[in-house]
Amino acid sequence: MSDPNLLFWAISFAVFASVAGLTFWSGSLIAQRGAVRQRLAPAARENRDFAADQARSGPKIGGKRARVDAALGLTDATKGVQRAELLRAGYFGPNAVLAYNTIRLANVIAFPLVVYALLSTTGSDLGALGKFAVLGGSLLLAYYIPEAFIKRRQRALQEKFRLVFPDFLDLLVVCVDAGLSLDAALERVTGEVTHTSRELGVNLAMMAGETRAGRGIIDALHSLASRLGIDEARSLAMLLQQSVELGTDIAMALRTYSDEMREKRLSRAEEKANALPVKIVFPLGVFIFPVILVLIMVPMALRVVGAMAGF
Repeated sequence: MSDPNLLFWAISFAVFASVAGLTFWSGSLIAQRGAVRQRLAPAARENRDFAADQARSGPKIGGKRARVDAALGLTDATKGVQRAELLRAGYFGPNAVLAYNTIRLANVIAFPLVVYALLSTTGSDLGALGKFAVLGGSLLLAYYIPEAFIKRRQRALQEKFRLVFPDFLDLLVVCVDAGLSLDAALERVTGEVTHTSRELGVNLAMMAGETRAGRGIIDALHSLASRLGIDEARSLAMLLQQSVELGTDIAMALRTYSDEMREKRLSRAEEKANALPVKIVFPLGVFIFPVILVLIMVPMALRVVGAMAGF
């Protein structure tokens, strides 16, 4: 116990355990202040009902949930913002916010401990300051890894939504041309879209639930656009809002917009195809050209060596 290295690592472990808790707590406070400043944002407004429903789910469950939220430093505003972000990432479960914060806290504690164990068992040549820096970097990395994962998941879903959205519009045009109202057409299309994209189907089902609860179809479309996070959905909501307010033909507006979305999807595919020759230069130069060069030059080099040996 009098070994200075053992004493140093014991103190480092205690310090980093304290810093992990303080970092998570301070991050929650910063997120809370940012959420309060943006409380009028649509994402925060549309998710307040969810927190209220969870609070009314029962006194026993609600009491446990309140104690867990207090331990994690969560408020209604913070949970509303996190709920919106998780919805955009495709996590629709009622306990998604709690699970996300629990995993984040566990990651902040476990990841530095794993790094500490690796440094202790491998016998690293880093000095005390170097090890302290590595542990500090692992703590910061562990704190931001879940957020980076959610952002990456959002970008992947947005790309998927952009691919499926023109097909959704085509189905919507067919239903409107068949004589269905806009509400009925959206509900009819939801089941078909679910087979292609589960996430888009769930978002459409949520929009249908909002309209059945009494929310206007235009407000529900704006809420859908906020959850999807793509410009195509926002443009659709604005287009239908203008058509309803001005009294224009919705079927004609949808047909024109559907043609535009199909052309836009084709242009994105052509753009990716045109960028392929540039992207393939690196693997060609690193993996293929050296092999071809060896196959060509080695026989010539052997012949030259053989000829030189003959002299």
